[in-house]
Amino acid sequence: MKLKDVEFAPLCVPLRRRLETLAAAAWIYLVVFGGLTGWATLLYLLLATRFWWVALLYGLWIYLDRSVAWTSPNRFRFMRRLTWWTYFKNYFPVSLVKTHDLPADKSYLFAAYPHGVLCAGSFSNFATDAGQFSELFPGLTSHLITLSLHFSMPFTREIGIGLCLQESSEKSLVNLLDNKKGNVAVLMVGGVSEAFKSFPGPYHLILKKRKGFIRVALQTGASLVPVFSFGETNVYGLGEAEPNSFWEKVLKFIKWKSGNKVPVGRGFFQYSFGIVPRRHPIVTVVGKPIDVPKIAKPEKEDIEKYHNIFIDELTKLFEEHKTKYSKHPDEMELVLD
Repeated sequence: MKLKDVEFAPLCVPLRRRLETLAAAAWIYLVVFGGLTGWATLLYLLLATRFWWVALLYGLWIYLDRSVAWTSPNRFRFMRRLTWWTYFKNYFPVSLVKTHDLPADKSYLFAAYPHGVLCAGSFSNFATDAGQFSELFPGLTSHLITLSLHFSMPFTREIGIGLCLQESSEKSLVNLLDNKKGNVAVLMVGGVSEAFKSFPGPYHLILKKRKGFIRVALQTGASLVPVFSFGETNVYGLGEAEPNSFWEKVLKFIKWKSGNKVPVGRGFFQYSFGIVPRRHPIVTVVGKPIDVPKIAKPEKEDIEKYHNIFIDELTKLFEEHKTKYSKHPDEMELVLD
């Protein structure tokens, strides 16, 4: 039903689909507002309840336990197996494609593209057990790399620890990959800068100047693996804030990096606007591993050499699979920035 340009969801929707939408909505709330909610809850407990001492001890624990961001502890692993993540995976749906065997006798650095607004495909495939990662790559354990900020957020940090997340730092990557077997670090190389370019259309990747991950791969001897998630940039549409409008002023205030362009999702009961991602298939393709030598102090020439090799392999992966998993003509182009 459509009313004044707002398309509402049908009343008679199967319960399964309602749960899938709820899972997607809960995920976006966790990512965007989870940290703020955690801090608000902790401050409330500290300042307005008789459990202030519990909040104080927990705050102290967060500080003392800060090394969890780079030490990969075996804690709360049941979080990855929650049925909730299956509903989340099926919402889009998200799938994983294997192109080459990855023996578990070494470690791997998955350099994943595109970031998307919030990397839903990589999260589902590599931070939960809802998909086929363990079945396709037996003996490997994936660790999605994220901002260190998430490990200072009360309560939600424990969820991140259970999902095997690790902070985005050289120390964290080296700890995961150096002299280790079966570990996979999944790095969204384009980062937040690429998220601001993650709109439907040609894939804009931040790659030409991103070479730190190559250096880490050489330092640890971990094989580089290009990974591409087709459909990742389609889960949010493209909207524009009108000139001199309230929303344009808000974007300027928060120093939004995409001008007046904003991602547009859907709501829980309507499809026209909101922050919940839209249903769109996401297919994550894991490419051919690039074996690299272990060099304690790689030279600039070494980094350049394997950076160029990686670009070639990522481009080949995209060209080989784009017609299988992208249906729109404007999505057949790869733009490297």
